[in-house]
Amino acid sequence: LQLTETADVLVENFRPGVMKRLKLDYDQIKKINKKIIFCSISGYGQTSHWKDRPAYDQIIQGVSGLMSITGDQETSPLRAGFPVADTVGGITAAFAISAALNAKPRGTFIDVSMLEALMSSMGWVVSNYLNTGVEPIAHGNENPTSAPSGTFNTSDGLLNIAANKDKQWQLLTDYLDLAHLRKNSAYKTREARKKNRTSLKKELEKVLGKYPADKWVKELSEIGVPVSKVLKVSEILKSEQIVSSGFLTKYQQVKKVDRDVRVATTGIKIDGMHPRVSAPPPSIGEHNDEIFDELGLSSSDLYNLAKKGIV
Repeated sequence: LQLTETADVLVENFRPGVMKRLKLDYDQIKKINKKIIFCSISGYGQTSHWKDRPAYDQIIQGVSGLMSITGDQETSPLRAGFPVADTVGGITAAFAISAALNAKPRGTFIDVSMLEALMSSMGWVVSNYLNTGVEPIAHGNENPTSAPSGTFNTSDGLLNIAANKDKQWQLLTDYLDLAHLRKNSAYKTREARKKNRTSLKKELEKVLGKYPADKWVKELSEIGVPVSKVLKVSEILKSEQIVSSGFLTKYQQVKKVDRDVRVATTGIKIDGMHPRVSAPPPSIGEHNDEIFDELGLSSSDLYNLAKKGIV
């Protein structure tokens, strides 16, 4: 309660009802600080039909429909390879908080549903069903909205090509000496190519399979065809693209772990620089003394709080 007197934002992600039971809900907190931005993040929202259900990222991925469109017809449904529901939920909360910080007068309650945050990020998958009744299915590495757009085998690994525009399709087929494919009725139009993507993939791989992926990345990029190798996480982190961009931050000889610590920053640059913090990630309770000192708590107060297991 002392912290909330001077805080700009309070964020919590208990199950709905817990903060009220603790007498720390928005109605109570705004009596202390009417300008507080109170953000609650939960699986389904504070007032929803499923508000009492416990939820984690895995649960939200499954119930949102995301898993049903991940993988291919043999492997779907599949969980995405990182906690996407947690991540999108957090980003949604950050956007909402940023907006609320700029509102006048300041002070509001933000209710973030991880389920709805994730579904709102699914774009055309949800929109197509709502407006055309088309049930989304898993397409594996193929982009269902265009062709050729997906992964292709080369002599040493997988290559992503996204020739979504007719101009890119022309550039690709000309460069691969496959211009004759454009005269084939099965590949003349974008819609035709989508219907016949499997046979088109085989035609392209007859040429692409003769040489390594690096050759195709260099040469196709130069003529304006979107292309990239399919990389491991370790490979992209070591790449010149990431290393030279300043995306990673290194903290040397961090005391609590006695070694260097590297962390990712953000996907934005402000005035040419990635936003970053001056200190490494803190250990639990590392800044207790500093924060509670600002509140005017004495060393004996802190001792008693620690003794009770509060801090």
